[in-house]
Amino acid sequence: MGFISAVRDIGRRRIEESSIYQDFDFRFLQLPMTPLFERDQKKHEGNIRPSYVIQVWLSVEDPNASILQVRGIDNIVRTQYLAGGMSFEQAPRLFCYRRPPGNNTSWRYSPVYNLDKQGSNKIDAHIQSIRTQILEDYEKSGLFPEGSVELIVDELTKREEEIEERWSERNRPHIIAFGISHEGGFLYPGEIPAFVEYYRNKIEEKVYRTAFSGFCVLCERESDKCVNLNQVFKFGTFDKPGFLPGTKENRSSIRKVFPICLECFSEIAVGREHIDTFFCDRSTIRDISLYVVPELIFGSDMLEMTDQAFRDFIRNGLSRERNMFRGLARRNEALVYHFVFWEAQQAQERIHLMIEDVPPSHLKQLEYVWTETAGVFELGDERKTLDYALGEVVRVIRSFAGESEQDQKAMQMYAISVIGKLLNNEPVDVKTIKTLAVSRLPGLVHDDKWLEYGSANARRLAAVVDFLNRCARRG
Repeated sequence: MGFISAVRDIGRRRIEESSIYQDFDFRFLQLPMTPLFERDQKKHEGNIRPSYVIQVWLSVEDPNASILQVRGIDNIVRTQYLAGGMSFEQAPRLFCYRRPPGNNTSWRYSPVYNLDKQGSNKIDAHIQSIRTQILEDYEKSGLFPEGSVELIVDELTKREEEIEERWSERNRPHIIAFGISHEGGFLYPGEIPAFVEYYRNKIEEKVYRTAFSGFCVLCERESDKCVNLNQVFKFGTFDKPGFLPGTKENRSSIRKVFPICLECFSEIAVGREHIDTFFCDRSTIRDISLYVVPELIFGSDMLEMTDQAFRDFIRNGLSRERNMFRGLARRNEALVYHFVFWEAQQAQERIHLMIEDVPPSHLKQLEYVWTETAGVFELGDERKTLDYALGEVVRVIRSFAGESEQDQKAMQMYAISVIGKLLNNEPVDVKTIKTLAVSRLPGLVHDDKWLEYGSANARRLAAVVDFLNRCARRG
């Protein structure tokens, strides 16, 4: 509950600070692409890795009409995502974007299409997906008149080479956003009344109408409008009969799991979007997302009494931290951290580990212990950080894995459990790590890649074992 409450508190603070959220429907908006922050101090500190928007400029008779009379496509332009002074707060509103319940749905909240997660590099396949996943429902709902879909798809097909040129950097994230050509500029979906109204109708249909009466587990009040937490976090789903809590997808089981009122739901939705952007580490452990959610010990009201640097940390998160854990360790003792290790698996978000209520002083102690180890092994100053220590634990344990994906996955999960014990101030069974190392040595000494750096690898293993032993002795 501490993690969920902390997310809600962050969302509540964001709602208070930003006028955009005074419109209740807009609290459910999201960024169409999560920005990835560079942590290379020499080149990109605080900067965002480039990602791009391919704008499709529709020509319409009247941009303010409730039914958009499409005449064709005026232009196709590529621009850098969040360019031109567009802020993190403005982007969800301009794109009027919210992720659909699943990739197989035949509609989207916004005319925005992700090019990078659809499993094909052929633009003609993407055009057909745009037809079925976005455009056809606009025509079916009456936002486009009959024949508009064929017109748009035909023009996109004729301009495939032009789109291919805009999508030349396949290793960079790209989205296609449909908007309107107006007075020589591009109107984003959120600037077009018909698209905004379509979004509101979908929120009404998929959120408000599916709500049920119940008792909110967060604010502890009765409400005639409750939804389940799975609409924000896909940690639990209702699509697996016979597996609790999802015995069957029916109203009675949904009411019993984690009902929250719409007000709390909206605050958690805003909070999750903020932590996804600013408090999520995606680089420490491969394929694993790590939420680091701060919570004030004495509640959110204390935020008003803290200094500006602390308020900036709540607002800007970890994006400006080159060494994340070192930055966390140096924060005010008026807060604690909640750590959640999770992995996206199709429609589900699987939690591997959750550690709650970790004070900055404990992280500072862990880093101090590592500096002792670093001194013994004569490591350079750039390696005397807790970030390097925890990364080294993961790298060393992963090196014990064989070639099979299953073996590598098992070692990674074990590495996560070790990190969890360190963060939770629990002793790590160092004997298990030593046993793993000894059992793997016969294979490793026949591995040319490992032998190339054999002495260094052995030294790294010794450093990790020394670090874990020191942590166990400190208790």
